[in-house]
Amino acid sequence: MSLVGAGSIIEWRDDQDKVVQGYLVYPDSHVGRIMTGIIIVPDCAGFSTPYVRVFADKLSEQGYKVIVPELPTTTATSDEWSHTGMFRKWKDAAKAQEAQTIARVDRCLELLKTAYEIQRVGVLGLGYGTEIALRVAASFDAVALLSPTLLSMDVPLTTPTLVVTGDRNEYINSSQIKSFTEWIQPDIPTRVRVIAGQRHGFAWSRIADEDAATLAIATILDWFVVHLHRFRPALCTSDGDPWWPQGKNGPFFNVGLSRWQAQRLEWTTSVLPRPPKRPPVPSESIFEGLSSMKRTFELPQPMNLGDIVELYVDIWDINQ
Repeated sequence: MSLVGAGSIIEWRDDQDKVVQGYLVYPDSHVGRIMTGIIIVPDCAGFSTPYVRVFADKLSEQGYKVIVPELPTTTATSDEWSHTGMFRKWKDAAKAQEAQTIARVDRCLELLKTAYEIQRVGVLGLGYGTEIALRVAASFDAVALLSPTLLSMDVPLTTPTLVVTGDRNEYINSSQIKSFTEWIQPDIPTRVRVIAGQRHGFAWSRIADEDAATLAIATILDWFVVHLHRFRPALCTSDGDPWWPQGKNGPFFNVGLSRWQAQRLEWTTSVLPRPPKRPPVPSESIFEGLSSMKRTFELPQPMNLGDIVELYVDIWDINQ
């Protein structure tokens, strides 16, 4: 099967000895050793849509190894963002196979940590995938939910969680979001980003709005930088690197770079006053020591490098 995207298809066998596929993409070799990964739990179309694969490719460009497992059951993409009979029928079928989907996500987590030596892993849920992401959140280091179809409060949440949704999402409303945030313990980092004028699937489907999708993805990337990376600042980047590729309104600012620049200023701040500069050693004592035909002689005090250079310049002038 040929798919658009920078990654490749991987296969493994589940507990029932069935072949399961997934989409794997990771950064170029020049990025160095990758210690962080992300598992994307897709919506009804799985990883077969170019929107989800491009989503994964963009995450890998930021330094993550990304796996998108295939869902046990999928359906067409044209119906994925509204309350239609086709989508509801698929969602009921997917709900019945929720345990199998969770097993696939757990298998991807195991693959990242064993086969690919990933130390910290985040999970990103898209649409219905957010319900699975909440179920498995305890096994991950960071969670991001994009266009959730349900904010479940059945399982205690102990992982930093980000919710990004449109204000026209057909599945959740502001009161449900408020109840969800109040249910989470105050000491658990939580953030909600509501994007105006957007519906379910606005960032990975045919209704994608470029500016809104760019804003949503940049918010997710910032969340993973803060709560997933071992080294939160972007230490290996240039001042000209954009935070996200060009959109209609230009690139996003590199948040990690700005934090590193602020910390760099603190590193160079003088904590202790410099000791006073010693007076230079008199040239007469140096010439006297050099003319005494001794192989070594002791100076009355340490010398600055500039004074030594100046002394040798004087000796050179005398010899000339």
